[in-house]
Amino acid sequence: MSNSVVCKFVILLAVLLFQYIAVTAQTNRFYIANDDHTDYVWTANEAVYKNVMLTTLDKYLLQIDSSYTAGLPFKHQSKYNCDGSFWFWLYERNRTEAQMNNLITKVKSGHMTVPYNPLAVLYGGLPAEASIRGMYYSGYLQKRYGIEMRLAISMESQVLPLGLSSLWRGSGVKYSWKGVCGCASKMDKPNIQNRDHEVYYYKGLDGQKVLMKWYSLSTKSSPCGGDVNESLGGYAEARCLNKDLIERMRQKSITTKHNVVGAFGYGWDDLQTYTNKFISLAKSSSNSTDEIIVSNETDYFTDMEATYGNALSEESVAGGNEWDLYIASMAEVSARVKRSTEKLRAAEAMATVVSINYPDFAKDLTAMRDSAWMSVGLYPEHDWTANGPVPREERAGFQRRMENNYSRYADTLYNLSVALLGNQIKKTGSNDNKCFFVFNPLNWVRNDFADIPYDGNFCGNQ
Repeated sequence: MSNSVVCKFVILLAVLLFQYIAVTAQTNRFYIANDDHTDYVWTANEAVYKNVMLTTLDKYLLQIDSSYTAGLPFKHQSKYNCDGSFWFWLYERNRTEAQMNNLITKVKSGHMTVPYNPLAVLYGGLPAEASIRGMYYSGYLQKRYGIEMRLAISMESQVLPLGLSSLWRGSGVKYSWKGVCGCASKMDKPNIQNRDHEVYYYKGLDGQKVLMKWYSLSTKSSPCGGDVNESLGGYAEARCLNKDLIERMRQKSITTKHNVVGAFGYGWDDLQTYTNKFISLAKSSSNSTDEIIVSNETDYFTDMEATYGNALSEESVAGGNEWDLYIASMAEVSARVKRSTEKLRAAEAMATVVSINYPDFAKDLTAMRDSAWMSVGLYPEHDWTANGPVPREERAGFQRRMENNYSRYADTLYNLSVALLGNQIKKTGSNDNKCFFVFNPLNWVRNDFADIPYDGNFCGNQ
């Protein structure tokens, strides 16, 4: 063997050895996220929940600013992740402008996260258009305060509609995570305990996709001995902040072949939670091989995307509906939500035409409109089951109020727009005759006739 061949062989061995050492010595990056789970009007009534959400935000804002966390490296500083934009909705309406601005500052600094969805809702039971309208407040937050929002969730239910990824991505969502209950379900446990993909691109039939973290539901109890939904794959993955959680994340890095792992969720079904243990665990458990990061969730996804994004699988699968079907238990109320969504399309189209001559005609409806958007977003909130402490009559009253807020705005805008548009149409013939106009709010030409019952005289020859 020539010296040149030997030299090349030695160089090749050195390169392979270097690559092996680099891989085996690669640092794990474990993201632990304090993410609340809101079971709205399940444990208590609306007034109690609203107070809890407001005081919880106050406490975590103080924790973020406290000397206990502020002097630490950013990766160990306090973070808090709301599970819906409704938290910010309440804060904006019940705290001072200065307090709201402080909350927004924490979003911009990466210490607080707010998603597109209003709360944990059952998207499979709502029309696509209503699902989009339910995210309008998030769009307002982005425009009003200039914050960046990337995350949306559909939590706890064992299923996930296929088309939701397209609705989300089209609205601006880039990332999502899902944890399931594994309870009150007809889904076979193996289907949620052995998922084909655990980090993947959730892709719609139109090609739009969202980066999704949905771990297989653990077959073991939580690190603290609780239910499996308090472990990886559940909706309170970081419920138990101890060394066993870190070990389970280490095992997840082996099974997924990703050294970037996330454990999200702490609040579980509790009415209110508060902790500083995320900070202490991150500080005490970080070492030369495991970097523990107190996460705002977005940081996990940007890391995952940069490190493994080109190698991740895509999945276009209809998960079906399950808890979503509970919405049919209030058939007429749910039907009114759907009819109001259709009516709003016509109302807004007419309002657009009317506003050409009367640009401020609907300004007095702003508060009603904003309430309608949040109401339709909250209507499919996931706690429709009959196993909660709150009487079902009270829960049903909440649903009816949400529907009424939404439908009242649709009716008001519709009637006002009809009257003003009618006044702008020039009549021909005798002024004593009644005239009709037909308005098509759809974006394609219709060639059918409009059947209007009327036994009087027509306007002119029309």
